[in-house]
Amino acid sequence: MLAESLALTTTNVCKHELQNHVNSNTYAPEGSREQYLKRGSQRVLDHLNEDSSSWSCVTVVPRPHGSDAGEESLKQELSEHGDSYQVVSLLDGAARRSIRRLVDDHEYDIDVVGPPYLLYVLFDTDLISKAEFCEAAGEMIRTEGWTGYEVVKSAWASIPIDCSEFLSDDVLPP
Repeated sequence: MLAESLALTTTNVCKHELQNHVNSNTYAPEGSREQYLKRGSQRVLDHLNEDSSSWSCVTVVPRPHGSDAGEESLKQELSEHGDSYQVVSLLDGAARRSIRRLVDDHEYDIDVVGPPYLLYVLFDTDLISKAEFCEAAGEMIRTEGWTGYEVVKSAWASIPIDCSEFLSDDVLPP
């Protein structure tokens, strides 16, 4: 449902990182995080490669390298074409703060949020129920292994929904 409901754009650098997840997890054990990462990355790549998909990839030149190359590629794209975007979704809190500074400096009207926010958009537009949203967000947090206090808090940032009737405390914001 997410794939059909949102127009998503990523960079060639982030797409390359997805391909690395697919290639490096060739024999991921059933039910493992590696298998989840491989399958999820492959699904995203499949949508990016479909001609009829609303998902697309932009090429960022020069191509950044290093451990924060994905973040840097997003910053490059936003610096040049920020008026084309409404939302930037990143889990890493430091990366979100960095992107927010760029957005503020350029006075763009862009929300910089964590990944569960994309599920919130589906709820907010009546494409999924509150229970479906809460369960999907909780599953995302569990499957990604986001267990630390700050990581769980960060995942729920910008989401004005109380999911306590549907989820256990380990995946709810503090």
